[in-house]
Amino acid sequence: MTNTVAKLRERVADPRLATDEAGDFPVTAPSPLDDESIARAETMLGRRLPDLLRDAYRHVGNGGFGPGYGLLRLLSDPRSPAEESVVGLYMSFCSSDPEDAAWSWPVHLVPFCDWGCAIRTCVDCSTPEGAIITFDPNARDLGEPMSNSLAATHSSIESWFADWLAGVKIWDRMFERDASRAVQGINPVTKEPFDFVPTKLRRGGLT
Repeated sequence: MTNTVAKLRERVADPRLATDEAGDFPVTAPSPLDDESIARAETMLGRRLPDLLRDAYRHVGNGGFGPGYGLLRLLSDPRSPAEESVVGLYMSFCSSDPEDAAWSWPVHLVPFCDWGCAIRTCVDCSTPEGAIITFDPNARDLGEPMSNSLAATHSSIESWFADWLAGVKIWDRMFERDASRAVQGINPVTKEPFDFVPTKLRRGGLT
């Protein structure tokens, strides 16, 4: 077991620290998966997961821990068929979209972590290091290139987990303020003016 996995196990043992949202919604991670289940998932994905991610599912839990709302289950739970899983989401993303001819999911990217609003963290399975890519479908309109919704966040899954364990706000590695789209408004309660600055995918600055 690597030092990173040991630190993950230690943090996840506290339901109040298991995910970024666990302070308000404590989480108990589902039991870890065995080797056979991980191998079955990889067969369905058609690719091997980076070793550190495999070990996280094997020794820490079947999702329910990590940045944002936490890692997705690798395999779905038959008792909760509506709950998303890595395998199910990947297969859905790899399907064509009859309403969007430009939709073409990069087959080497496997979505595995949930941030809400359909934003996912993906791992690049084409290299052993497993670079981390943010997928934000809100950054892309129908017919636009897939690259509009994707941005590299970390050079490896090791650095991604290390940042989270060190208290780095992963969200700030993913997004930055977009001053070009700033708008002004009036607070309906205080009647005071305010500036709203939306965010955009952060490009570059890999760690």
